[in-house]
Amino acid sequence: MSLFEQSVLPLFEEHRADWLQAARAVAARLGASGRAITIDDVRAQIPPPRHIDPRVMGAVFLRRDWEKVGYQSSIRTTCHKRPVATFRLRSAAR
Repeated sequence: MSLFEQSVLPLFEEHRADWLQAARAVAARLGASGRAITIDDVRAQIPPPRHIDPRVMGAVFLRRDWEKVGYQSSIRTTCHKRPVATFRLRSAAR
């Protein structure tokens, strides 16, 4: 486990629990149809709190009910089409 996973993500879970819970609900709704989604899809519905490092946004999908299924270019202009992971809800109909 990396230092990031040991130190940063637990702090994010602790200090931004309300946002993470809401973002995970949005992600579950978006992924319920079985389509693959990215953090960009979630951010479009529920923007993250100000001053949050974008590298921790993937914490939304750090649950066993999500599986990483690939990558696609980010739609956010600030990311300059950097690849972002795509996830699928394991329980969703395919």
